[in-house]
Formats: sequence, structure tokens, C-alpha cells
Amino acid sequence: MALFKYKAQGRDGIKKGVREAADKEAVIKYLMDKGLRPLLVELGGRERKGISIKLPSFGRKAKAGISSKEIEFFTKQLALLVKGGMSLDKALNLIRRQTEKESIRNFAGRLERKLKEGSTLSAALALEPGFSAMYANIVRAGEEGGVLPEMLLNIAEYQSESRELKQFIVSSSIYPLILLTMGIGIVIILVAVILPRFKLLFEGMGDELPMNVAALMAVADFSSNNLLLTLGLFVAPPVALIWYVRSDEGRRWLGRMVLKLPMTRPFIRDIETTRIFRTLEVLVTNGVQLVTALRISAGVAANEQYQQLLAQATTALKEGQRVAPKLKGDLIPDLAVDLLAIGEESGRIGEVCGQIASHFEQELRERLKRFVTLLEPVFILVMAVGAGYIVLSMLSVIMSMNDIAG
Repeated sequence: MALFKYKAQGRDGIKKGVREAADKEAVIKYLMDKGLRPLLVELGGRERKGISIKLPSFGRKAKAGISSKEIEFFTKQLALLVKGGMSLDKALNLIRRQTEKESIRNFAGRLERKLKEGSTLSAALALEPGFSAMYANIVRAGEEGGVLPEMLLNIAEYQSESRELKQFIVSSSIYPLILLTMGIGIVIILVAVILPRFKLLFEGMGDELPMNVAALMAVADFSSNNLLLTLGLFVAPPVALIWYVRSDEGRRWLGRMVLKLPMTRPFIRDIETTRIFRTLEVLVTNGVQLVTALRISAGVAANEQYQQLLAQATTALKEGQRVAPKLKGDLIPDLAVDLLAIGEESGRIGEVCGQIASHFEQELRERLKRFVTLLEPVFILVMAVGAGYIVLSMLSVIMSMNDIAG
């Protein structure tokens, strides 16, 4: 037995400590069982910069330089090779030699070296940036149960479904954002370019201009003379908002706001319910204990209120209570809670969680389709009203001038 110094990421922040164990892998297993993500595990008191570990971010680059899509490809290839009877180190060596992408080649090489040093695949992955505790726990369950290829294929399927759902959400948002951008652009062109052309025409009218037209002309005059400042006034608020919500305080504020607004609340409930129960399905079905699965699911949830709810459910489960009653409330739909209660009674939690995730994923897709279908005419109407108001205001003044001249 030896003393190992460790540093791990928990839900409440970084945790440091010392633990006596036979080897480094035992300490990593201990931390993962506690729902912590190992950042640094080493003998004695030597200090070395730790490696941060994040949940897989589908569509973004991990710190290791390997994207979520590449992780999915790597996982499928490794599963097929191991399922075909090849040893892990040979499979990693083959992937390293055959792949054309440098990021995957370097990643496979690092894992191969760690395996040759005596590490397990799950312990090696736990110390890799871009990999979640969920990924490493499923791999460890596969190693212990002798069904690693099946577990790897399950991980790849989970990643594929998550990526597909995110792409659906993003693609559904593109058209409304294009309409919004076009509307803002049209208003800027009207105010900064078109309206100033009427300045000379209206100069002789002085105080006879209607109040709304006078206000429009003042705004147009300011915009045309301060074009960069005008653009800055349009750009600054969204940039400031994005900067704010990237901070811890901003994320908490945004998490509270999206659950209070009637327009966003149903979407957040569907997204978080799908994400949480899909993760629970994959973990529990693949042999991970429910307590550990709940801890990991709390890390998967993006909204802090859902993280707190799952933490309370984890505590209740440790005390011998049922999970479903602790999830009752406004955050998780009643249907999901009732189905989970049935799963706990029947002992088929993994299967039931999969049904819940599939149901609310379909609900989310239908809700998004309805929302986008409704949003399109609303945006068009708002643009038409805004542009029409400006044009009609100008025309009314021109017509009144013609009446006076006549």
C-alpha cells in the first residue's frame, strides 16, 4: 500500500486529499465511485499541473484537440476491433497507425502507452481531457463484466443520439435567427441610410413635423453621423449578455430566468429530462450503480437547479429512500416521475429511463417544430409592421406637403 495525493472535480468545486491504496488505478476508481472526476493522482507530495476533465461537448473541440465526432468514430472503431478478438493495446496501435487524423493518432498513442504501463482503459480515459465520468464508468463496468466491446458500442450510440439531438436544436434555430438578423438589418438601413435622404425635404417644415416623424428624423440624423456608434449600440447588448452568462453568476441567473419564462420553460424541461434520463439509461443498463449514475447525471445536467435536484435524489437513495418521490415538483414532468416510480417497483429502471428519454425527446422535436412554424410569420409580421410604420410615416408627411403646395 502507498499514499497517493489526488485532486478531483466535484459538483461543489475542486477537492484535494490523500488516500492509501495499492496503485493509482484504485484511487481513480475510488474517486469515480464518489462521483468525482480525477484531475491529478500521484504518489507522495510531488506537485504537477493537473489536467481538467470536462463532459463530452458534442460539436466542440475538447482540450486534447479531439472533437466529439472524432471521439464517436474512435469509440466505434475500438469496439469493432476488440469485438473481433484483438487485444486493447493492439487495437489502439492499429487505430494509431491507420488513421489519417493527427488528433486521433495522438490520442490513441497516449492510451496505448498508458496501457503498456499497466493502467486500465477506464483509468487512462479518466485522466484524458474531454472525457466524462460517465464514459469512464461505462468502460470500467465493461472491463469488470467482460463485455467491453458492447459497452463501447453503447457509448458510441449515446454520443451519436446526443449529437443528433443537438444538431436538430441548432438547425431549428437557424431560420428564426436569420429572420431576426434580416429584420434588424432592414431597420438599420432604413434609419441610417434611407431616412437621412428626407432631411433636406423636411428642413423647411421645422416644428410642423409630426412628433413621431421628428423623432425618427432625429434618430436617423444621429445614426448617419455616428454609424459605428449606432452599430455598437446594436452589437454591445448581445455581446455583453453572452459575456455575462459565461460567468458562474451569469449561468445561474440564466438558469433561473429560462425556467421562469413561459416561452422557454417547456423547452428546458424537455431538454434536461431527455439528457438526464438518457444518461441514466445508458449507465444503469450497462451495470453502473444507480447512486453513481445519479451523481454523473447531475454533472450532465446543464441547469444548476436540476443539478441540485439530482443531488438531493442521490442523498435520498443513499438513505434507502426511493428516487422518484424526490424528483416530484416543477422541474421534472409528472409523467417522467410516475414512470420512474414504476421502474423502481419493477426493477427495470434502465429500460424505463430509456422510454422516458425517447418520449420527451420526441416531445421536444414536436415542440420545436411548432415553435419555428409559429415564429416565422410572427417575425415577418414584426418586420413588416416596423418597416411599414417608418415608410407610412414618411409618406404621410410627403402627402401633407403636396396638399399644402396644391
